Amino acid sequence: MVLPQLVRVIRDIQQSELTETGERNLRLNLLGILLSGGLDTDTQSQTSGRLPLEYAAALILLFAAVFAVHFVRRAYRQPKRIGGTPMEVPGNTVKAFDIVERLFHWSLFITLGLVMVSGIAIYLPGTFNFLLSAFGVAGTNAAQTAADLMWHTDMLWLLLGLIAIHIVWDLAVARTGRAIIPGMSDTKDTMIRVQGFLGLGPSVQPRHGKYDAFMKLFHWGLVLCLVVLGISGLYLWNPYGLMPTISPSLESTFRLFHDFFAFLLIGLVAGHIYFAILPINWPVLRSILTGTISGDAYNHDFDSSRWTPKKKAATAAAAAQASGPAPTMVAGGTVNEVKAGPSGGVKDDSEELEVK
Repeated sequence: MVLPQLVRVIRDIQQSELTETGERNLRLNLLGILLSGGLDTDTQSQTSGRLPLEYAAALILLFAAVFAVHFVRRAYRQPKRIGGTPMEVPGNTVKAFDIVERLFHWSLFITLGLVMVSGIAIYLPGTFNFLLSAFGVAGTNAAQTAADLMWHTDMLWLLLGLIAIHIVWDLAVARTGRAIIPGMSDTKDTMIRVQGFLGLGPSVQPRHGKYDAFMKLFHWGLVLCLVVLGISGLYLWNPYGLMPTISPSLESTFRLFHDFFAFLLIGLVAGHIYFAILPINWPVLRSILTGTISGDAYNHDFDSSRWTPKKKAATAAAAAQASGPAPTMVAGGTVNEVKAGPSGGVKDDSEELEVK
């Protein structure tokens, strides 16, 4: 029974002064009691409302299937780049990411990895024992599951700190927050790319701003997952009893949502890794390490009218005034004459395509 165990622990508290280590062990003991007691009751069940393993596996397999189809479709033929305004790049180097952005990216990558590993270990006890044993939280019994939960929640404080730094830096310091906001041009670019991928149109890819439509989709998908996981996890964890009491049925719903969006997050992160390691994206992958991208790669992938790095903006403006109307970059990195197409579109002579 849970009650006698709780009474015994409370008596121990009253009879001793806790050190920091003792307090942590006490929290683990309390979690272990609740978990072990919950496994045998309906009202405290930690397994009720969990996403069935079959559904979780199906979600991950769906992501894997999408990656496989993309790889087969793009393994031997990459879409040609169209549109965009070229920019002369002194020194053939463009600053893509500052030091804070790069440190945040890799810190978030590591922290999310630890959160996901400990979360999976709670969902499937005994998983990742080979890794968690290094932190002393490996195992399958209730006490070890409690330790996994403690590790899981401890990592969340670091995650919240990183997100706070990211928001303040992007919005108040670097002022680059607008770059990740979707616009109408992203919708048009997506339609062109999807039609080309499905064989319903030319296999082309418009040059884009600092982040293309799919990068923005990933970013906001990540935000959605973290918000849902944060709200549901806060109610399930209920630190220090701050959250109001919820009914068992609502708790089961929160747990179901928590599991579903956790596996959705895993799929999104896996997709981010998959696309990052594709050879065509190596220049961007290197830039998140070094902070810079070559001028050739910049003009090949990006449209300077939609993303002009601050240090290069003055140079680009001066070059534009000196050379007159800006030419349009086309596939292969060549520059063709720009003609006005219908409805103000840009016509690319080499491809005979109109980008509206």
